[in-house]
Amino acid sequence: MKQKRFGKLVGLMGAACLSAGMFFCPATALPAQAAEAETIMPYSDIIEWRYKIEDGKVYKRLYNYSTASWIGEWIYLRDLPENE
Repeated sequence: MKQKRFGKLVGLMGAACLSAGMFFCPATALPAQAAEAETIMPYSDIIEWRYKIEDGKVYKRLYNYSTASWIGEWIYLRDLPENE
């Protein structure tokens, strides 16, 4: 009977040591300097269509928000319907 208790106790202590090692393992912690040095860089530019209405006509043009510059020329889409 004592051997069964002793075996359970040893097993319990072993499991406690292994689980404690997961929480205090130095390999899982990042140094504070490494976390501060990282910056987030986008993989691609952010490009979206911009629209304008001029003289009752709708135009669109691509705009690059990452470089704050226009791409291409204005493209005519359609006339606005007249209100009756």
